[in-house]
Amino acid sequence: MSGREPTPDPAESSGLHRIAIGATVGLAAGIVGLVTPVLLLLIAAYDPDWIRLSARQLIQVTAVLAIAGALLFAISLLGYRYGFSSLRKVDRRFWLASVLCMLGSVGLLLIILPIAYALASSDTMASCIQGAPTRTPECLRSAAPLASYLAVAGFWLLWLGGLGVVVGLALASLRYRQAWLTAGAALYGVIVLGLVAPALSLLLPVGGLAYPLLALPVLVLAAPAVTSRGSHRAMRTT
Repeated sequence: MSGREPTPDPAESSGLHRIAIGATVGLAAGIVGLVTPVLLLLIAAYDPDWIRLSARQLIQVTAVLAIAGALLFAISLLGYRYGFSSLRKVDRRFWLASVLCMLGSVGLLLIILPIAYALASSDTMASCIQGAPTRTPECLRSAAPLASYLAVAGFWLLWLGGLGVVVGLALASLRYRQAWLTAGAALYGVIVLGLVAPALSLLLPVGGLAYPLLALPVLVLAAPAVTSRGSHRAMRTT
């Protein structure tokens, strides 16, 4: 016996490192693209004296932040995808997670188009929303049906991407026996479920379907933070 410890598989180290990068970028995306816009809209709705912006300017600011956040989310999903692709070399089950994450990145790019429309028609959107952020899907559907259909397609592709993250993290948690990765998979699973109602609200004129969006900011921060910690802990054991 040589007494040497087994050499870590480079594919595993690379995969976990890329997952950690995807989680870190996802955390930044959540802050920029979801948490900040939701906070601005809620403050404007319940305490407008804190924000010295007109309704039109507020829509423009939140649309720009949402576009930046969507781009960061797309990069985050690419990080997850490349991470799962690396792990696929040691465990073929990761192929499904990799493909789903790629679809999610495409979905986020489709979502940018309706956001850009909201930026271009900020006066119309502002008068429709009237301080109620949960009316955004309804207003987009009435103002631009084509844009709302693109948003629906983007939402469902994003949903598949989120499902890919859940599948990939669940597999990683089983492989490396990391409770933090299990928690990350569970939190992303809640996010995936929470996206179903807002997506339906773009098609169905049913009040209240968009309310789950208000709970997403906390989850969008917690899920990547927990995942990043789990990835780093798993790297130390490979």
